[in-house]
Amino acid sequence: MRIGLIAALRHSEEGALRAALPLAGRSVIAWQAALLKGLEVERVLCLAETPGGTVLELQHMLESEGVQFHALRGLSAIPALVRAEDDLVILADGLVPDPAVVRALVGGEAEAPLQRMVATIPADHPLAAAHPEDFERIDAQRHWGGVLVMRGAPAQRLAEFPADADAVSLLLRLALQSGTPTRELAARELVPETWLLADSDAATQRHESALIAAAAPPADWRAPGIALAGAAVRAAMPRGLEQGPLIAGGAALVLLLGGVMAAAFGFGASGLALAATGVFGAQVSHGFAALGAKLRREGGAGTGTPARVLTALCDLLAGVTLWFGLAPFPEVQPLAVLGPVAYALARIAARGGDSALAAAASDRASLLLVLALAAAFGLLPHALACLALGLCAALLLRGAKE
Repeated sequence: MRIGLIAALRHSEEGALRAALPLAGRSVIAWQAALLKGLEVERVLCLAETPGGTVLELQHMLESEGVQFHALRGLSAIPALVRAEDDLVILADGLVPDPAVVRALVGGEAEAPLQRMVATIPADHPLAAAHPEDFERIDAQRHWGGVLVMRGAPAQRLAEFPADADAVSLLLRLALQSGTPTRELAARELVPETWLLADSDAATQRHESALIAAAAPPADWRAPGIALAGAAVRAAMPRGLEQGPLIAGGAALVLLLGGVMAAAFGFGASGLALAATGVFGAQVSHGFAALGAKLRREGGAGTGTPARVLTALCDLLAGVTLWFGLAPFPEVQPLAVLGPVAYALARIAARGGDSALAAAASDRASLLLVLALAAAFGLLPHALACLALGLCAALLLRGAKE
């Protein structure tokens, strides 16, 4: 069995528990737990003085995902929970390492064994100099790097030590005494972006900004609406990470329903403007969801069931708004189908990869806003006819090139 050991004991410079410091929408200890899950750990042990608050939330989250969780006040229970043949993965209190760097250290592709090792850093490294109590000296030239993978057998000896001893420090010494090999971290692996010790609010905020900047997609001004939605998402991070998709998605549907009602009662320009704002809200919702998934290193960002349902509803309501923009209720005009048809052609054109046509066609908020301006000047039928013909020609030319 793979077992992870983390701790929620040490405090930041401001006096808060390091493990509870917020970092890009989740606590520091939740980031550690996510790393352990990525290493396919089946049981997580957490050393904590008072197993409540953040630790209790982590327990509920892990147990709901099928991972065993034990909050421990001291080291006395560890020998009973770790068998000799187990692999024990230990992270320093408050350390948030890059999962890719850790994976490179310990190996362990799917179903492959972890490489047992003690990560080390040079004695003259700034982390070792500034935090000798976190990155312990192990010999004259090296300090512990904050990550350790060892056999479970040496952990049985913890029963020989006082109950109030530092479990992590003891396990580090026992791992070295049992011959666990060391792996020195390269300088490029020890930059703040990949090896964060959450010892202060300022440190976590800097790391948070770096994570968001790295995860956010570059703005593509060929699609100005999507670029503005991305800017809005980045401006609202990290506060909007949890509730942002729900709030933006709900607002989008309300605005689109308002657009349908306005267009149905003969206010075509207003209805299309509301629809454009609603689709923009949906783009913001997708942006929050995609950025959150990327930060958490989850696959399939923006392709889950909620995202697909929101996209389908937005397309349906936008098409109905365009229909009523040409033929308000209860008027019936067969040629009003031109509105939904032009919108559907834009959806098809958006699937053309990274081309100028695909980028512009994917920005349906800007498209609806342009059509709203055309409706305000009484030119909506003409604009839709030109749009449909232009999209048909572009799609035919693209098909001929393929």
